[in-house]
Amino acid sequence: MKTRILFTMLMAFLFCISSYAQKTYAIITGVSNYEGSSNDLTQSTKDAKNLAMLYKSKGATVILLTSKHATRDNVVAAIRKVQKVASVNDCIVFSYSGHGIENRMCTYASDASQMLSYGDLFRELNECKAQRIVCYIDACFSGTAVRGLQKGNSRFVVYLSSRSDETSAENPFVGSGFLTNAVLKGLRGKADTDADKNVTVMELFKYIHKDVLLHNKKQHPQLVTSKTLYDKVLMNW
Repeated sequence: MKTRILFTMLMAFLFCISSYAQKTYAIITGVSNYEGSSNDLTQSTKDAKNLAMLYKSKGATVILLTSKHATRDNVVAAIRKVQKVASVNDCIVFSYSGHGIENRMCTYASDASQMLSYGDLFRELNECKAQRIVCYIDACFSGTAVRGLQKGNSRFVVYLSSRSDETSAENPFVGSGFLTNAVLKGLRGKADTDADKNVTVMELFKYIHKDVLLHNKKQHPQLVTSKTLYDKVLMNW
């Protein structure tokens, strides 16, 4: 009888753990081929696919949108899809690689009015219940994204590829945008300075900042978050 009771209690405990286990939902976007015949990039779609593969390998649920599929409406729809399923215990990752203009990421469109503003992006993400929202924005003038963030929101961890008045570069020899390349290497373990097999928010930023400046001294990555999140683990390896 005691054995049966203990087994029942153990199963109930395991069920509770699985019910409240953290899940990661990643919305990964990148645009290499833009609407029209100009302004195309070479590495952005590859950036998105590589980051998507990394998160999939860690068990994340991934939505990948590239080039003509990465429209403003499709990106918003993907975020709203995650809004419906992500719980307070979960983590949401959003990434964008492509062109950027002041206050906007250049989702697939030739008209700026059809692109996604950072204000709209963060408002949509803020509707999610997840305890932490991590963003990687690899685009020119990405520093202007700060204006779209609600002050005092302690859930967001936002990595930006450049200051508000700087362009962001991609390099065919690296095979990636400089920020995304550093993010990928950092999350795979190179940012783990204390060798505990975990990459924290601040460890990743320090690695990104050093690595990007090593390749492009005109581009200064930015981190926007609360100090309370500096030691939060982004990924283990």
